[in-house]
Amino acid sequence: MGYGNGPGSYIPTLGAASTAIDQYRVVAIASTNLPEIGAAFTDVYAVSAISRIAEGGITDIAEIEAAETALQALLLHDVVNVLVPSPKIDLGNGVVSYLRQDIGQRTQFGFDLFSVGQSQDWLIAPEFFKTDGSIILSSTLPKSPLLGKSVDDIGKGTKYWNEDVVEAINVTVESHGVPAYLTDPALVRSRRGDGFSKRFYHRLRQSWDKSVGDIVPVICDFSIPPLLAIVLDRLVNRADLKNVINDLRAELAPVRQELKEFNNIVSLSTSAAEIESRIRRITESFDAIVPESRLSGAQRRKRRIMSIQGLVRPLVKFAMGFVTKGGATLEDGLKVADGVPGLIIESRAFIDRTITAKTFVGLLETESLQGLVKHHFSESEIISIQRSMRMRK
Repeated sequence: MGYGNGPGSYIPTLGAASTAIDQYRVVAIASTNLPEIGAAFTDVYAVSAISRIAEGGITDIAEIEAAETALQALLLHDVVNVLVPSPKIDLGNGVVSYLRQDIGQRTQFGFDLFSVGQSQDWLIAPEFFKTDGSIILSSTLPKSPLLGKSVDDIGKGTKYWNEDVVEAINVTVESHGVPAYLTDPALVRSRRGDGFSKRFYHRLRQSWDKSVGDIVPVICDFSIPPLLAIVLDRLVNRADLKNVINDLRAELAPVRQELKEFNNIVSLSTSAAEIESRIRRITESFDAIVPESRLSGAQRRKRRIMSIQGLVRPLVKFAMGFVTKGGATLEDGLKVADGVPGLIIESRAFIDRTITAKTFVGLLETESLQGLVKHHFSESEIISIQRSMRMRK
């Protein structure tokens, strides 16, 4: 406004509609509708990683995990916005704008893919600095990592990261009360607004890692995380990624709605005891997903017979019934149940408690994980991923 050009600042866009948050001068968020519309945040690296699932060129195990992070946002939320740290800059010639740090980091496919989640870029300005047209002279952050640097060099490899930048990103996320699926360890922390979408995935991932952890490494010695396994199982070829994710988002619409409704438990329940009881029942349902998805056809038939006979109950009780009535041992009971843990014997009842569990049981009945790796990833990608794992040890 001091230059007579009006109150607006130019907001640069790359491949998606962009909005800017001057975090350095924000005291609080007066209101937000992001929780109501089922929104979430992610970051640029997550977008670029999931894009490589389609376009090829994966070189690091971190990209596999970052692709999984992107899928959490895309499949479990209706709207996904991408956070881009972008300091605000006065160029000294009447132009005030934002200096993006993500130029060239996403392909057009990445922008197109995230359009299925109505994605916008959110440019977060942790600071405002002035220049003489070429060199940064001052900043609202006394310890800015950009002080004294050339404007032309910023965005060309200079790492824009310090505690103030991290805090600006976290405050933005927390102020809007929705989950953020971020790939940088400095930003991964529990926040207000994480809700049941994060709880669901955490419980699912725990069960998944326990289930697939003992697979003998023949094709590779790394595991595919659960959401990526679901996507790869659907893919005929990697170029179909956008269509597969779009189809999965449609199938998971009831899940997203249910997870949003679960977030109301804390505010709508009448007592702490009721809250704890409802959350426990939901968590038990989430925990049963992977065991249920791993049941064999014979085990399902056995359980169906037991159910008809009214015998579905915790395994120990089932076995003790044999001891009482027929003098059998616990080992006999285990043989009758094919050695299946009690959770699996009962898991159908747990699964039926939530739409989320019923939906994901079917989705997780994937082909061999190592078979999926062999089918979809090139030999050079597999070698590069395994090399990256060795470098981290």
